[in-house]
Amino acid sequence: MTDDPVTVNLDHPLRMSADGLRALKKATGRSLTDLLQDDEDEVLRFQVMAFGELHRRMARLGHLPDAGELWERAGAVELDFPAPEPVDPTQGGSSTTSLDSAATGA
Repeated sequence: MTDDPVTVNLDHPLRMSADGLRALKKATGRSLTDLLQDDEDEVLRFQVMAFGELHRRMARLGHLPDAGELWERAGAVELDFPAPEPVDPTQGGSSTTSLDSAATGA
């Protein structure tokens, strides 16, 4: 079974249910905090995000595979990193990257 890609949006926090957290701990033997703070394996964070999304999908379908199997699938699923939306200069908002004008102070 091939899973649809998991979209990773780095601007939004990770969302997991309590059941998802328990399954993650069962699959890895480690807490979410421990996994996310692992500086030795940066890719591990993305697998955690994929695990959370796959767990949510499977729970909605009413069929949750074994936590270890789900962890393996989370390591194999394609990750989609969408490009940030471009800023529309016609919206009239002020720039957050420009310095104040010396003449106007604004």
